[in-house]
Amino acid sequence: MDKSHFNTFIFSNANKIYYYVFCILKNYEQTIQIVGKTFEECWHKRKVLSHSDLTPVFKIARDLAKNEVTSKSASGRVPSQNDEVNPMLIRFCKLLEGLAPIQAEIFCLRSLLRMSIDDISKIVGLGINNIQSMLAEARKLIRVQVDPEGILKESSCHELLTKYYAGSTSIEEEEQLRLYVSRMDLSEIPETDRELFGMFLKIGNAEIPISDSEILSNKIKELQTTKWGKIVAKFKK
Repeated sequence: MDKSHFNTFIFSNANKIYYYVFCILKNYEQTIQIVGKTFEECWHKRKVLSHSDLTPVFKIARDLAKNEVTSKSASGRVPSQNDEVNPMLIRFCKLLEGLAPIQAEIFCLRSLLRMSIDDISKIVGLGINNIQSMLAEARKLIRVQVDPEGILKESSCHELLTKYYAGSTSIEEEEQLRLYVSRMDLSEIPETDRELFGMFLKIGNAEIPISDSEILSNKIKELQTTKWGKIVAKFKK
C-alpha cells in the first residue's frame, strides 16, 4: 500500500476504527490515543496491508485497545461523557454493558461496522459457529433492554427479524432491514426493532468529531513528515 492508498483507505474508514475502539474502551481520551497508535502501526506495516481489507487494521486496533484495558483497567467503565461524542454512541455502549466483553465486540463489529461473520471470526479469534451463537444471544439481550416487557416471538411478523435474532441473517439481509427503517416502510417491523435499527443507522452513518479528525489527520502528517525528515537528514550527513 503506497502513501496515496494509505491516506485514502485509512481516512475513509477512520470512523469505523474510532467507534470500534470506543466500544471496547468506553473512554473518549483513550480512544483517540489508541486510534492514533493504530494509524501509526498501520503506517509502519503499510507495505504488507491491503487497501481493501479492514480485517488486519481492526486486529491491530483491538490488540492496542485490549492492552490499554489491561494496563489502565478501562473495562467495565461507564461510557465517558464528552460533548463531542455522538450521544447515540454513548447510548449504544450503555446497551452493551450487560454483555460479556467479547459479546459486545461481536455485536459492535456486526451492527455498527457491518463486518461479515468470517471477518469477525478473524478479528476476535473465535470460530464462526461461536460468533453466530454469541451474536444471536447478544441481539436478544439488547432487545430485552430496550423493551423489557416485549416478547421475542413478536419478531415473527417479519421473516428477516426471525433470522436476525437467530444470528443467521446475511449482511445483505441486514441491509434490507436497515432499508425498511430508512425508507419508513415499517408496517411489518415492531417498534422496538425500529428503534434499534434506527440507532444503528444514525451511528453507522455518522462521522467522528471534527476535532478528533483533525488530530488524526495531523498524526498521519507527522508520521509521513518524520520519515522524509530522517531521509533528508541521512543524505545531509
